[in-house]
Amino acid sequence: MLIPINNTSYSTVNGPGYRYVLWVQGCKLNCKGCFNPETHSYNVATTMEIENIASEINSNPLIDGITISGGEPLDYSIELIGLLKLIKQSLTTIIFTGYTIKEIAKDAEKLKLVKNVDLVLSGRYNNKLEHPYLGKKIMNVTGRVDYNYFMPKTNIEYSIDQSKVTKTGIFKTS
Repeated sequence: MLIPINNTSYSTVNGPGYRYVLWVQGCKLNCKGCFNPETHSYNVATTMEIENIASEINSNPLIDGITISGGEPLDYSIELIGLLKLIKQSLTTIIFTGYTIKEIAKDAEKLKLVKNVDLVLSGRYNNKLEHPYLGKKIMNVTGRVDYNYFMPKTNIEYSIDQSKVTKTGIFKTS
């Protein structure tokens, strides 16, 4: 099963521990000031097989978990549920979504995905807030991820691959 992606990387600022981060491509929410606007377009240049993503994740013994961001991950619920079934269950899973808890509760596929991860940060991005996490609701689904990690602070890293440099993490908006 294919999933459109913007980028994959390893990170220590997108959740606790050493994480594999998957940014999906495509978001119709277009939150004002979003710091991932390059992930909004649905004109996909890159897709990956979820089996290949799972293989990369499972073959790296240093990974503590995966973080899925975007774009809008919940728009790819079926694909991401498939991916989560293929990765080691010892890995923690986090999703960043712009959908609100009420919106998720009204959509069976989105709700099914949320029930299959450890922690979800939900709600539209608000660029008027001093810190992005202040506007998010945390759904601590399993208790396996310390949600205190997401208390406001500033963590930034740059991911460099063969074709681009990606600024990732959380930085103050004001």
